[in-house]
Amino acid sequence: MPYLKAKHLTEAEKKRDEKVAKSTRNLVFINEKIKFQSEEDLENYIEENFNQIFPDFILIKRQHTINTQRCDLLCSIKSVKQPVIIELKNEEDRGLISQLTRYRKALVIEKPFAEKIDYSLPVKLIAIAPTFHEDNYTDKEASKFEDDFCLWEFKIDIEENKDIAQFNLSGKTYDIFGFPGKNLNSESYSKSLPTFAWEFYSRLDEKYKKDFQAIRNQLIAQPKIKEMVSTSYRKVLYGTGEGKNHKKLA
Repeated sequence: MPYLKAKHLTEAEKKRDEKVAKSTRNLVFINEKIKFQSEEDLENYIEENFNQIFPDFILIKRQHTINTQRCDLLCSIKSVKQPVIIELKNEEDRGLISQLTRYRKALVIEKPFAEKIDYSLPVKLIAIAPTFHEDNYTDKEASKFEDDFCLWEFKIDIEENKDIAQFNLSGKTYDIFGFPGKNLNSESYSKSLPTFAWEFYSRLDEKYKKDFQAIRNQLIAQPKIKEMVSTSYRKVLYGTGEGKNHKKLA
């Protein structure tokens, strides 16, 4: 059975799908834990919810590069313009402290965005990750910038008996839209779907739409799983690919 490809999309549909992909969190199950599918997905989530998560900070630039050193989020503290570097990790990284130290050095030498940042103040170095290696804490203690480092762990929780995912950072929680996501009404849910899945969903009888939501949420959250819609819009395949050698879930 033939399946729809990106070449079947109009330019307007491609732009819509790009917007949907960015606004819908890509979460996966790995070792019975939920995590972002990639570091970019984590960065997208933090950027889009920055004002809620960091109300005292100003995001100046994402992925700022200075002499081959690239920091995830270059920020400042609103009240005093103190420089802040935030490094986001989707998994443990033993070299995190030295990485942030290099970013700091490049920043204080070049002093970009001087009108927005007061470089007479110490650079606050924040690392956000699901877990930290023991070496991270050892390196932090050995650093002369120890007092400037903050190591913040995050985790993704699912509220019991509810289809809600939450980003938990330093004891505070923030909703995540996408899988597992919230139970949305039919109209709201359809807006979160890419074009081909949206067309399939819109043709379903209303009584089947809630079941489709629940099943799709579970399947799309598996690592490396693609969603493939038939050209007739009568079938959706979830697997690593179309061929017989590819893994199929449903």
